[in-house]
Amino acid sequence: MAIELDTETKQQLADEAERLVRAGMDRQKARRAVWDDYQAAQAGRPEQRVSRPLETPVPEPPRSAKAEPGNDKFFTPERLQKNRTALAKLKQQIGLRNTQ
Repeated sequence: MAIELDTETKQQLADEAERLVRAGMDRQKARRAVWDDYQAAQAGRPEQRVSRPLETPVPEPPRSAKAEPGNDKFFTPERLQKNRTALAKLKQQIGLRNTQ
């Protein structure tokens, strides 16, 4: 049974599918997802949305410097002093003597 859609509905579905394609989804999967959502809405069932990429891409978290051999920028004197100070404060809070 073929469902005949009006021009406005066809355009809305095409626009939604195109939006998903621009967001990185495969065209065939995007069209299938849009059609499944449309049919679910028409049948009065709760929408069973297909997992879709976000409209706005989420940026990657900033990469932190890692302690690797040859990475001279990781153990800077300022960083070492900050860590020593934090450790001394922590030892004082838990009741240990500073052993420096």
